[in-house]
Amino acid sequence: MMTLLKYDFRRSWNTLLAGLVILIIVQLALTIFVSSGVTANLLGIMAYVGAGVAIYVKTIKTYTANIRSYNRRLIPVTGLSHMLSPIIFGVLCGLGLLLIGFVHVCLYATLKLKLSLFVFFDVPNISVAEVMSTLLFTGWIVLFMTIMIFFSISVAGTFRWKTGPWIGIVTFIVLINLLSWLENFIFSGKFSPNDLFQFTEESTGISFTANGVIWADGRWGTTVFEMALAALLVWGIIYMNTKKVEV
Repeated sequence: MMTLLKYDFRRSWNTLLAGLVILIIVQLALTIFVSSGVTANLLGIMAYVGAGVAIYVKTIKTYTANIRSYNRRLIPVTGLSHMLSPIIFGVLCGLGLLLIGFVHVCLYATLKLKLSLFVFFDVPNISVAEVMSTLLFTGWIVLFMTIMIFFSISVAGTFRWKTGPWIGIVTFIVLINLLSWLENFIFSGKFSPNDLFQFTEESTGISFTANGVIWADGRWGTTVFEMALAALLVWGIIYMNTKKVEV
């Protein structure tokens, strides 16, 4: 699998470097030319979000190209490796983006705002465990969504007609609606964003509180159900890529 991952990075290296340079130029331009601090910060966050979306799209495109690549089929690896390689590629790129953003925030806080780095670890009403749970939960949502997209792409790859991409889109829509219906039927409704965080407007400002119920009130059951479904989808992906998808 490391050979596949190395190939993915080598093929996308110029694109990643170009994106990094553009992101740095945008952030420097916002710092230098935008006088309003609030506007600059908002546009800067939007730039990072855009970079994250671009990385995710690149991960999907990498998988789409790889399952039809004849050269990759010649590499003696398991079918699971062909799916894990794009996912690991996206995770490493996403972690790199988060690291760049964290360094940027630290430099901005210490050099411009003259704040201590310890201010990031002293947030009221939010514990480290709640932050870690939120990050893990968000990561699982992204991973599960990625597996469903990969499954839909593999379904589309089994059809050589021009309607293949449309069949993949329909498959993804059916999966999303079927999952929602099953979770509502079995677990009496999915979670609400209000279960995770609560915003309260007070005279002194807006209070931000984490409710800490991410894994409570049936979330464990829903997550285990999604993991079982993800395992079934992974089996389907491996089977289709090995037996059905034509190069």
